[in-house]
Amino acid sequence: MADIRNVFNGPFSHKHGHNYQWTVYTGKIPYPRPGTCPGGTFTPGIRTSKDFSDEAVNFMRAHPLMYHPVYPIHRRPLVVRTGVDYRFTALVVDQVDAVDARYEVLFLGTDRGTVQKVIVLPKDPSTMEELTLEEVEVFRTRAAVKTMKISSKRQQLYVSSEAGLTQVSLHRCGVYGRACSDCCLARDPYCAWDGESCSAFTPATKRRSRRQDVKHGDPLRQCRGFNAKVEKRLRETVQFGVEGSSTFLECQSRSPQATVKWLFQRGGRRKVVRKNIQVSISAL
Repeated sequence: MADIRNVFNGPFSHKHGHNYQWTVYTGKIPYPRPGTCPGGTFTPGIRTSKDFSDEAVNFMRAHPLMYHPVYPIHRRPLVVRTGVDYRFTALVVDQVDAVDARYEVLFLGTDRGTVQKVIVLPKDPSTMEELTLEEVEVFRTRAAVKTMKISSKRQQLYVSSEAGLTQVSLHRCGVYGRACSDCCLARDPYCAWDGESCSAFTPATKRRSRRQDVKHGDPLRQCRGFNAKVEKRLRETVQFGVEGSSTFLECQSRSPQATVKWLFQRGGRRKVVRKNIQVSISAL
């Protein structure tokens, strides 16, 4: 608010020259200064804006812009998208109490009928890190998101389009799986691993096994000793390869922050398989 106040107390923009370029206005500013509320301390004799002089009204019409901009925090947009085939159409922000701090989660509606859940975290003292937690299709048929409203009491996000209204839960922790590492890698402040699965986090709940790491997403530090318990319930699948043939390896990550890495073993050595790279299988 201080930045906004300084800009409005600063110089006005003025069209000058043959090309009508915007420059700093250096002439006389009429009384009361445009932007001053009537009836205040500085304008005791003016009760409403109808009492403004013709000089002040004409100045307002000719100088509708301030010269200095209001920059966002860190002097850059919080969320940047380039080379995409959609536009943002609506925005709501929720304040979420997590294990270590309070975070602001952005819900961004698009013209293709999806809602992106985004969090912006400090990466270092001068830059921010933008994380897309998930993107959800909220309508059965594609339609642009018009408005959104958050109900903190019901923990629901209400989304409207030209065709109708739908609701989406603010937290969908089940999509992050049942492992502690997957839950921590998601970096979702709404969710925490409770010892059995990734579930909705509530600050009032006291559990020693609760794990969450929004700032760093470090499962090695948070989940040491817990993953083994969960992995006993998981089914291991062995993928066989036939000499001279091709096999499609597929593994869906639980969150956009998680990465999948395949290792190809021949003899006693293992080598990382890069994406879209064909590995030939010879007789082993």
